Amino acid sequence: MFWLKQLFRMRESAASSPGGDACEMSLIDHLEALRSTIIRMALTLLAAMMLCFGFSESMMAVLRHPVDKVWEAHEAEHLPEGVDVHHWMTAKKLATTRHGLPPAAREQLEEQLSPEVLMLADTIPLLDAAALLPEESRISYLEEAAPDATARSLALALYACGAELKAAQGQGDIRLMGAFRPGEAFMLSLQLSFFCGLILSFPLLMYFLLQFIMPGLLVHEKRLLCQSVVWGFGLFLAGSAFAYFAVLPRVLSFFYSYSLGMGIENDWRIGYYLTFAAKLIFIFGTVFELPVIVVPLIKLGILHYERMKSTRGYALIACFGAALFLAPAPDPATMFIMALPMYALYELCILFARIEQRKSHTP
Repeated sequence: MFWLKQLFRMRESAASSPGGDACEMSLIDHLEALRSTIIRMALTLLAAMMLCFGFSESMMAVLRHPVDKVWEAHEAEHLPEGVDVHHWMTAKKLATTRHGLPPAAREQLEEQLSPEVLMLADTIPLLDAAALLPEESRISYLEEAAPDATARSLALALYACGAELKAAQGQGDIRLMGAFRPGEAFMLSLQLSFFCGLILSFPLLMYFLLQFIMPGLLVHEKRLLCQSVVWGFGLFLAGSAFAYFAVLPRVLSFFYSYSLGMGIENDWRIGYYLTFAAKLIFIFGTVFELPVIVVPLIKLGILHYERMKSTRGYALIACFGAALFLAPAPDPATMFIMALPMYALYELCILFARIEQRKSHTP
């Protein structure tokens, strides 16, 4: 109730500005305007959700992409240079399936695969057998058991890199698409549509909200509001894209490797992953909204270049402090990845304030 009263007072002060309706609104009028704003925002979000729901399958594939990159990167870290990770994954599947096939079917299958895959598949049984021996005997076994020099060199290189032999160690361990209740897949599609619809309808939602908070704006202030909404949407998309392409794969890789180091299998469920990824993307999208808050304050003369320049050190500490609490992973690299764009945006705002100051002093 306290926050509603403060919000209503802010609306009255905005409406009583020059060019606004200088009249005190009743509580019923405030609540009626709030109800209309909430209805418009809800209908806008619902329409965006319905539009996104039709592309649920494509959105799920996009959502899975960072996780696929995690197991690919994990497999690639344990492969010698020149060995393709996809060839290695195919070779592991081939090594476990071809022995149960009739000779004719096996020959037909091998004819359709590349020589690299076939050579890798031939070395996997040697590595499996070497794993049964004491560690000091494995290298000598591989040197003697390999049929030729090429196979020997490849087997030793794979062993030296610690190549993952389990077929489920990479992609199979991340069972993202597992649904444990009859309606779970449908509910997940709705949840995904909600997050995507929120991003899609973000400019209209922001416009409706700011229109409610500041109803009595002048013409140039309304123009500034529309520009802020457009730039805010672009920055929100930029922050979300940065989180999706740069931050999310790194965070997932950190947790995946850490779990393996502790001897814990990464049996991730799609519901938990969706919530985690959506929060991370939303946090970065919100962080990138800093110029939308600062630039209008500069335009309205509330913030000045000298004041912002003198608070650079405090801003840097604030950015790293915010990253400490908001970063989804506890490693310093992830916190730095979050803090650096925040401070870079603050520096851009200082540059904008300087340009505005020069314009104001230009005759």
